[in-house]
Amino acid sequence: MPLETIAIQAGGLFLPWQDVSISISAEEAVRTAVVNGHIPPGIDPPWPDTKATLSANGTLLLTGYVRDLRPDQGSDDWRAAISLVSRTVDAVETSILHKTGLVENRNIKGIGEAFDNLGIGIEAKGSFETIAKHQIEPGESLYSTLEPLARAEAAIIHDTPEGKLRIVKKPEGSHSGGLQAGVNIISASAEFSGQGRFNPVVVRGQQSWGVTPQAMRPEAKASDTSVGRARPKIVVLDGEATTAHMKNAVEWEARAAAGLAVTATVTVSGWRDAGGKIWTPNWLVYVRHPRVYLDQMMVIKSVELTQDTQADSDGTRATLTLTDPRALGGSSSGSKSGKGWSAPEPKAEYSAQ
Repeated sequence: MPLETIAIQAGGLFLPWQDVSISISAEEAVRTAVVNGHIPPGIDPPWPDTKATLSANGTLLLTGYVRDLRPDQGSDDWRAAISLVSRTVDAVETSILHKTGLVENRNIKGIGEAFDNLGIGIEAKGSFETIAKHQIEPGESLYSTLEPLARAEAAIIHDTPEGKLRIVKKPEGSHSGGLQAGVNIISASAEFSGQGRFNPVVVRGQQSWGVTPQAMRPEAKASDTSVGRARPKIVVLDGEATTAHMKNAVEWEARAAAGLAVTATVTVSGWRDAGGKIWTPNWLVYVRHPRVYLDQMMVIKSVELTQDTQADSDGTRATLTLTDPRALGGSSSGSKSGKGWSAPEPKAEYSAQ
C-alpha cells in the first residue's frame, strides 16, 4: 500500500517525521496525533500551544495545537516526540465566560454558539428541540454543558478536521467497498460482554417549572431484551425533563450500552476505502469475517491511522473499532452475523404519576 504524503505544519515549520499515529473517535470531542521524527540542528522546535495542522495527500485531518514536546537523546540516536490536539481541546478543558450563564429559547446548537466565547465553532446536523432555559454551572466547560443536552437528544458530539464541535444524531455516510476476510482485512478481533448492559433502563428527571406530575415525576423506560434477565438501571436526566428528552435519553442509554459491550477491531492496509475516502468515524462500512461471526453493516466508532517509514515497519495501516449502527443512532439493514451482534431497538414508554 503506497505511503500517504503527510504534511505536518507547526508555527510555520514543516516537521520532518519518521512515524505518525492519529486517533479520531465519534464519541470523543478531541482528536489527537503523535509524531516521531528528527528536528534539524539549529531549528527552533514547535513548542507547546503552537498552532498546527496535519494533512494526508492534501486531506486535512487535524487543526489544533502542539500539546507536548519530548526530545529524547539515546545512546546512538536523537529524536523528538510531538503530540498534537484538536482546537476543540479548549472546549473540553476551559471554562465558559458568560455574563449571566443563562440562555433562553434556543436549541443545542444555539446554546453552544451562545457560550462559545473562544470561537471554536459549532456544527449540527438534524433537528433539535428548543430549550426554554439553560443555565451553566460555574466553571463548566463548553463540552460539559452540551454533552448532557446531546444525550437527551440521542445525539453525539465529536470534532471535525477543522477543529470544530459537531453534533449529529446518526451515521453520516457509507464507505465504498467494504471489509472482508482474506481480501483487505489484515487482522480482526471481537469482544462480547454483558458488562454495562441493563434491562430495563429507566430515566427519571424533573422540569424547572410547574407542579404537575409531568413536571415533578416523569419517567421513561426502555428494554434491552437481549440481556435475557432482569438488570434494572435508573439514570437521572441532566437538564429539562421534557417528554421528548426523556424518551430520547432512555433509548440512547440502551443503545449506547450495547455499543460499548459489543465491538469489533479490524486492521486494514492503508487509510482509505475503495473510493479513496479516509476511514472516518460515524460512517458505515459492510464487514464480512466469519471468524468473528460478523456479516453485516457496521458503524466506525473510532479509527487509529498509523504510518511508519522504516524498512521493517508495518507501513500504512488503519485500525477501526466497529459496532452495530444502532448504537450510534443508525438503523438495522439486516444481519447475517452471529447472535452476539444483536443490538436493541428500544421503544421508550413514558409515564408521569
